[in-house]
Amino acid sequence: MVDEVKQAYGSAAVDVEHMLGATVMASDPDRAVIEPWAQTVTGPILDVGSGIGRWTGHLAKLGYEVSGLEPVERFVNSSRRSYPSVTFHHGSIHDLAGSKDRWAGILAWYSLIHMGPDELPEALAILRHVLENHGTLLMSFFSGSDLVPFNHPVATAYRWPMADMCRVLNDAGFEIIAQQWDPSAPHAYITAKI
Repeated sequence: MVDEVKQAYGSAAVDVEHMLGATVMASDPDRAVIEPWAQTVTGPILDVGSGIGRWTGHLAKLGYEVSGLEPVERFVNSSRRSYPSVTFHHGSIHDLAGSKDRWAGILAWYSLIHMGPDELPEALAILRHVLENHGTLLMSFFSGSDLVPFNHPVATAYRWPMADMCRVLNDAGFEIIAQQWDPSAPHAYITAKI
C-alpha cells in the first residue's frame, strides 16, 4: 500500500500545492493544535509526511528546529524551493527503522491516514523508536464509529475509532496525553508521549 500511495501522490494529476497552498494561513484552525504542541517540545521536531512543507516551513519560521520527511520526490523538491533554509529528507517512515537519529517531537499531520491495521502498528513502532525519552507525537487522522477504508481524493484512507487508535498507540509504547474528536466531523487528533 505504501508504494501505491506514493505513486498516487506523485502523479501530476494530484495538485496538492494548489489544494492546500504552500503556506499556513493565519486563519488555519490547525494552528490552534499544532502551535501549542510545538511550544511543549524541547528539541528537534520531525514533520513526517511533510508534503509540500507547509507545516515544516511554518514551524521553522516560528523559530523551531524542524525538518521534514517526505516520500514523494516532487513534494520534497517543492518544499526545498519554498523553504530553502529548512532541511527536507526524501524518504518514508520505514526508512527511519534502525536510525540512530532522535527527535524530541514528531508531527504526523494527516500523514498516517492511508495506513490500515496491517501497516499502522509497525509505522508507530518505528516512530516511537526515533523519539527521545519524554518526546511527544502529535498526529491527526480521520475518526469514526468503525475502522473502515474510504475513498480519499488521492488514495484509499482509513477512519479509525478513537479507542482503536489509542489502543494501537499504547501497543506501540505510547502513552496518550490528549485526544480530541467531535463525532459530527471526521477530523481527530492525539498527542502521545513515551
